[in-house]
Amino acid sequence: MRSRVRLAALLAGIAVVVAGCGSGQPPGTTAAGSPSGDTRSAVDAAPEAQAKGDVRITACEQSAYTPQVGLEVTNSTTEQYRYAVTITISNAAGKRTDAYFVRGRMQPGQTVTETIPGANPVRGQLTCTVSEAKRLPPK
Repeated sequence: MRSRVRLAALLAGIAVVVAGCGSGQPPGTTAAGSPSGDTRSAVDAAPEAQAKGDVRITACEQSAYTPQVGLEVTNSTTEQYRYAVTITISNAAGKRTDAYFVRGRMQPGQTVTETIPGANPVRGQLTCTVSEAKRLPPK
């Protein structure tokens, strides 16, 4: 009987110690409830939808060989970022190609204007759309 009481007391003690080890906060958050180590605001969180909003197509034209896309990219955040943008160029027949913009460092508020070529020839009336835009931490 005494051994059962001792065993029960030992197990209860272990349960109290194990339960007391947790902080009570969900994993990945600090006591204030914000993600641990992340000091950026919601605007600076950089989901793809917000990054696409930083890209404006200023031209979508046919050149002698490949299409040319005029872009204006503005870092609308308060942090420095790298930008990677993919533009899809297509014609009425459904033929498509892509054009790529990559900038290693963009300061907060900085605007870059650039003309980039399509990867392959596409003839006819062209339509250019931002298919992907990403903000990445600077290296």
